[in-house]
Amino acid sequence: MSNDRNNLGQWLRKGLDHWYLFAIIFPSALVIAYFFLQHTPPKYKAEAMLLIKDEEGQLNEEVIFSELGLGKKNKNLENEVLVLKSTPLMYTVVQDLELQYQFIEIDGIKKRDLYGDSPIKVLDWQPTTSGEDLSATLTSETPDKFTLELEEGDYAGEFGKEIILPTGKLTLFRASGHSIENPIEIKISSVWNRAKALDEIFEVEVMGESSSVLHLAIKDQSPKRAQDVLTRLIEVYNERTVDKKNRVFENSINFIDERVKLISGELSETESDVEDYKRQYNVVELSTEGNMILTELSSFNKQISDSEVQIEILNTIQSFLTKNRENFEFVPTNLSLTNLTLNKLLDQFNDLLTQRDQLKNELGASHPELLLTERQIINLRQTLINNIYSIKKDLQISNKANQELKANLERRLQSLPKKERELIDIERKKNIKENLYIYLLQKREEAAISLAITSASGQVVEPPSYSDPVSPKRAQVWLVAAFLGLAIPSVIVVLLDSINDKIREEEDILEATSVPVIGVLAQTRKKEKLVARENNFSTAAEMFRLLRSNIAHLTQQKNLRTLLVTSSIYGEGKSYIALNFGMTQVLTGKRVVIVDLNLRSKKAASYGQYAPAQTGVTDYLINPAMTSRHIIYNSGHHPCLDLISRGGLVSNPSQMVLSLRLRQLITELKEVYDFIILDAPPVGIVTDTLEMHDLAEATMYVVRSKVTLKSHLQIVENISRMNKLPLPFIVLNGLRVSHPAGYVNSFKAQRGIEHKNGNGMHFQKQGSHVSN
Repeated sequence: MSNDRNNLGQWLRKGLDHWYLFAIIFPSALVIAYFFLQHTPPKYKAEAMLLIKDEEGQLNEEVIFSELGLGKKNKNLENEVLVLKSTPLMYTVVQDLELQYQFIEIDGIKKRDLYGDSPIKVLDWQPTTSGEDLSATLTSETPDKFTLELEEGDYAGEFGKEIILPTGKLTLFRASGHSIENPIEIKISSVWNRAKALDEIFEVEVMGESSSVLHLAIKDQSPKRAQDVLTRLIEVYNERTVDKKNRVFENSINFIDERVKLISGELSETESDVEDYKRQYNVVELSTEGNMILTELSSFNKQISDSEVQIEILNTIQSFLTKNRENFEFVPTNLSLTNLTLNKLLDQFNDLLTQRDQLKNELGASHPELLLTERQIINLRQTLINNIYSIKKDLQISNKANQELKANLERRLQSLPKKERELIDIERKKNIKENLYIYLLQKREEAAISLAITSASGQVVEPPSYSDPVSPKRAQVWLVAAFLGLAIPSVIVVLLDSINDKIREEEDILEATSVPVIGVLAQTRKKEKLVARENNFSTAAEMFRLLRSNIAHLTQQKNLRTLLVTSSIYGEGKSYIALNFGMTQVLTGKRVVIVDLNLRSKKAASYGQYAPAQTGVTDYLINPAMTSRHIIYNSGHHPCLDLISRGGLVSNPSQMVLSLRLRQLITELKEVYDFIILDAPPVGIVTDTLEMHDLAEATMYVVRSKVTLKSHLQIVENISRMNKLPLPFIVLNGLRVSHPAGYVNSFKAQRGIEHKNGNGMHFQKQGSHVSN
C-alpha cells in the first residue's frame, strides 16, 4: 500500500511539473464540448408498435376453402420486417411527405431543422441529370428576392420564378406571414436516395419469439418528421396489404363467374332431361334399393366430381400460366386446391408480381432489379407448371380408382328395371351439376364478402410518438470532455517521462543503482550560495542538516574527516553542496576547509561573494617553497570555514593529482582542520577523481534532477562495485517540490528504509532532528 501511495505521489509530482498541459488541454476540451453541443443539433427517437394480425377466422384467400383441407398459413414476421424496411415502401413515404426537400436554419453555430415550419418551399426541381442532388444556402433581404450560395458561385432569383442552376432548374415559393432572418440551408436529393438514407436509420425489431408485435423506431433531427415517417409508413404498409388482397379476390371472383356461367347452362340441361324422362315414362320416385344405390353413387360421384374440379382448376391455372407467358398477371389463389405446396407457390408468384409492379412504377422498365424480379417470375411460372402436371397425375390415379368402385355400383343397377336405372343415371348427373353450381355460388359470395371487408394486416398497438432528445447526451459529452481533458495531458506526461533520459526523482536513482541515496536537496528560488547559515531554519538549511546527520549515520563506525565531492558532469552543484555542507560542519564546532581540486576547469569554483585567491593548489604543487599557509584563506562566511582555491592553470593536471606533495598537503590540513572537503572534478569527464581515492574516507556523488542522465548512474554503480572510490553515496540535488517542508518532514519520518552499497554496508534514514 505504501508503494502505491509513493507511486501515486510520484505521478502527481510529475503532473505538477507539466501543469501547463492540464491548464491548456482541460479548458480546451471543455470549450470543444461546448461548441460541439451548440453546433450539433439534437436527435429525437420516434417509436411505435405494430401488431401483425394472423387473420385467423377471417374470410380471405387462405381460408375460403378450409373445409376442403386447405390449412391457414401463419404470417412470417421476418418477411414482414423485410417488407417494412424495403426501399419501395419508404419511397412512397418520401414522395407523400416530400422528404426529399430539407430546410435547415443557420443561426451562428446553431442549426435548426425547419420541417413543418419552413418559410420557403420547393415548387419544382428539374435536375440536369436524373438523381442529381442540390445543396445551397439561401439568404433573403427582401420579401421577393433571394440569393443562393453554391460551390460554383452565387445565384440571384425571385420567389415563384424559375432559376437556372448548374445542376438543374429550381422554383421556390415563400409562405406568407414568414420572415427569413437567418440563412437557410437547402438540401434536395432524389426520392430514391432519400428513401435509402431513411431505411438505413429505420429500425424494426420483433418484440418476442412468441409475439406478433413489431417495434418500429427511427431517429431524426426533427421529432415531428420522425413521427410522421412512422405514421405514414404504417399507413402505406396497410394500404399495400389491402390492395394485394383485393386484387387476388377480384381475380378469384372473375374466375368463379366464368365457371358459374358454364355450370349453370349444364345444370339447366340435366334438369330438363329429368323432367322429360319422368313425363315420358310417368316415373315419380325410385325404389328403396334404387335410392340406396343412388346414394352410394352420389357419394362416389362427389369424390369423382371433386377430383374433376381439382383437375379442371389445375387445367385452367395451367392454361392461364401457359397462355400468358409473355404477360405478368395475378393467378387466382382462393380456389379449392388441397395441395399446400402449390398454394404456397401461387402466393409467392403473386407476391413477386406485386413487387414487380412496385419496382416498375418506381424504377422504370429497364432497371436491373426489375429485370431480376421478372426472371424470378418466369422461373417460378415454370415451376408451377411442372407441379401442376405432377398433381394432375396423382388426381387422375385417384379418380381412376373411384371410377372402378363406381362401375361396381353401376353393375348392380343392371338388376333394376330399365326405366328406374335410366332415371337414376339422369338424377346422378343432375346432382353433380347442382352440387358444383351451389358450391361455386357459395365461394363467390364468400370472396365478394371478403373483398368488401378486407382489413389491413397491421394493427397499431402504440401510435408513433417521440420523447426527449436521445443524442447528443449533454451530461455524457461533458463527462467525456472532462475525462479527455485530464487523460490527454496525463498520457503526454507519461510519454514525456518515458522518453526522458534524465534523473527526476529519487525513485529513478533507486531503480538504476544500488548505491545508497542519503540526501535529497530541494531546488531553491533564491540565487544565494550559502543557505546553511547560523540561526537559519529554512527548508533548504534543514535539508543540509539532515544530510549531515545521514552522513554521520553512514560513517558511525569511524570519525569521518575527509570527504570527496564529485559528480558526472559540470553544473550539478558540487561546489554549492560543498560550501553548505562545510558550513553545517562548522556550526557543530568544527574547523573546516574546502579544497578545490578541479585542476582542469578554466573557471575557478565560486564559494561565495568573495573572489578566489590568486594562489592555490597548483601553485603549492609547483613551488616546493610554498607552504599550506600561503594558499589558505577564509571564506568570509565564518571564521572556522576556510578555502583553498585551484590556483593557476597547468598543462599536466593528471600528474599533479598523483604527486606526493598533494598527499603531503592533505596530511598537513588534517593536523589543523577537523573536516576536509575535496571538491573534485566530474568523474564522468576525466579520470583525475579516481586518482584521489587515497585522499578521502568517503565519496559524495552529486546527482542533479533534470540535469544528470540516467546512463550516468552506471558510473557510480561501477565505482561502487569495483571499489574505485571509498564509501560512495549519492546526494540528489535540485529536486523541485511543491511543499519542500512537507517533503523534508516526510523524508525524516521514513524509518526502516534501508539501502545497501557495494561494500555490504547499510544506511537507514534518520527520524531525529539534528540541531546546531
